Amino acid sequence: MGSILNEADRAAIRQRIESVTSASIPRWGRMDAKGMLTHLRLSALMALGELPVACKSKRAFQMFPIKHLILHVVPFPKGAPTAPELLTPSAASLDATRSDLVSLVERMGAGPPEGDGPVHPLFGRLSFGEWGVATYKHADHHLRQFGA
Repeated sequence: MGSILNEADRAAIRQRIESVTSASIPRWGRMDAKGMLTHLRLSALMALGELPVACKSKRAFQMFPIKHLILHVVPFPKGAPTAPELLTPSAASLDATRSDLVSLVERMGAGPPEGDGPVHPLFGRLSFGEWGVATYKHADHHLRQFGA
């Protein structure tokens, strides 16, 4: 499994983010390209602990082996629900949103590789290593959604 904390994985995600344009069409789902980049931007802010997101209190998802399976083994399902805080529309242009997302991805990559990170709304407290994997997997899921 890739990780935003790994330079090569981060570079690959960054390149794929850069390839998304307003003409990019989703293969599934209801988001347009700008909405998807905004969603990933808000998710990155959450991963950095800068955007509070309400917990869903789904204890089963916080326990091994479920948490491990979702983070490291099974692909994210298409159409899975997300926190409303991560779907807030943005007035910024697609280019500005993309640039901000790339900066946030780089900030995450420069962060600590060990220790506890912020609380995830579904998985509870994640280590920085788990956040690196979750962020990579989430970005990969949505970039595949747009063929990037």
